Amino acid sequence: MTDLWKLNDDKLIDLLFTAEDRLERTAVDEILRRGGLVERLGAIVADPYNWNEPLPAWWAVVHAVYILGSVGTPETVLPLLRALRYAEACENDWVTEDLPSIFGRIGLPAVDGLKTLAADRTSGWLARAIALEGLAAITLKHPELSQDVFALVQRYFTSEDEERAFRQLAGHVLLDFLRTECCGELAAFGKDEALFEDRDEAYKAAFTHVDVEEEFRLGKPALEHYTRDWLAFYQPESMAERQGKWESERRTRADAPEHKPAHELCPFSADHKRKKCCLGKAGLA
Repeated sequence: MTDLWKLNDDKLIDLLFTAEDRLERTAVDEILRRGGLVERLGAIVADPYNWNEPLPAWWAVVHAVYILGSVGTPETVLPLLRALRYAEACENDWVTEDLPSIFGRIGLPAVDGLKTLAADRTSGWLARAIALEGLAAITLKHPELSQDVFALVQRYFTSEDEERAFRQLAGHVLLDFLRTECCGELAAFGKDEALFEDRDEAYKAAFTHVDVEEEFRLGKPALEHYTRDWLAFYQPESMAERQGKWESERRTRADAPEHKPAHELCPFSADHKRKKCCLGKAGLA
């Protein structure tokens, strides 16, 4: 790659739109060396059109979120909260899966914004749940917040006024962190989940009472989701693995019938809708 220090800011930012998922870590480091170009990156994630761009520009929002998360200053909180709303609406799993750990790294400056988003019923249930995951991740650096944060998560989990999917993910947060004060409520919810699964073969239980009993018996919090290293995306081995996956999917698609509409199941992954499988996660549309 060209000596990046010679590029002006415009040309450096242009790489986010042209390099797809092969942007090199040296480009990320150069942006960080320049202070993160927070205003420029914030403008990328704030533009709704960027979230639905075709390749290669589709990847720009992913890079912008990852770099903003690495800057981690209070000024990055608002653009990252905007990114959360757009990522949920556009089903961008690359962003939604890493935002909890990103907010966990930012810490205290993100708390108020995450609480506000979690309480906002005009937002999608997944965005609200990810906000709760972000709050939980922050407690890993700031355990003094644990009582307040998990009491909040518990209130959402036990509220029958909330959507069941939102309650499921709130329950997962409590289960991931093995909140013993919630063990009975989690087990009761899990029994109800098992009943839903028995009545409807298409229903996928988030967790059952058996899962709850097993997790508390093992006594090992499941914190990987809250401590992900999103910059591992730029490691050469991660890049090579993705390219191999994309090539394999392209070969499969060449031999497969044409995809059905986006809301139907993807033929390459029986558990995912088309939009959340190869056209969403891989950005291959």
